[in-house]
Amino acid sequence: HGLTSVTMGNNVTNIGDYAFTHCYGLTSVTIGNNVTNIGNNAFYYCNKLTNITIPNSVTSIGEEAFSMCNSLTEIKVAEGNKKYDSRDNCNALIETESNNLVLGCKNIIIPDGVVSIGDYAFSYGTGLISITIPNSVTNIGAYAFPGCSSLTEIKVADTTLPVNVYDIVIDAGHGGRDPGAMHNGKEEADITLEYSMKLKSKLE
Repeated sequence: HGLTSVTMGNNVTNIGDYAFTHCYGLTSVTIGNNVTNIGNNAFYYCNKLTNITIPNSVTSIGEEAFSMCNSLTEIKVAEGNKKYDSRDNCNALIETESNNLVLGCKNIIIPDGVVSIGDYAFSYGTGLISITIPNSVTNIGAYAFPGCSSLTEIKVADTTLPVNVYDIVIDAGHGGRDPGAMHNGKEEADITLEYSMKLKSKLE
């Protein structure tokens, strides 16, 4: 919890799984220019981290590597990276070949050409208020927007697809008698159901 800044030397080539998970005081990270892999959950819940720059050496980023970094305002990928990019200063991490948006933040502008929003891309992005999804997007991954408690507006660009081509299924996440987590007299199942109903009303 006392760690506030990390600067990696060029001798570091791998950031392991869970390496900096729950480093709540971490505000600054400089990833070394020889790092090729950032592991699963490597910076999970570093909720004071405001910006990240992915060097051009990185070729692999694990699942939820930056999930719940809800203070992020800037995401950059160094020029020359052959795997990822942050085209048009979009404040997002995009897998170049697949055009899959891996990670976004509250200042994101999703560029045209992105075809999918990846799993957990905006996980607990509590600062995200509004987002516009371009008509190039054809798939939104599992749990793409969980915990985005300030999100009040989702704009979907005009599309030429006929109305009612797709069915949208909203899963509140709990069934039967499972209440999920409980805190201060509130049950997770009730909260997720409430937000699911709000989302349903906005989509109708």
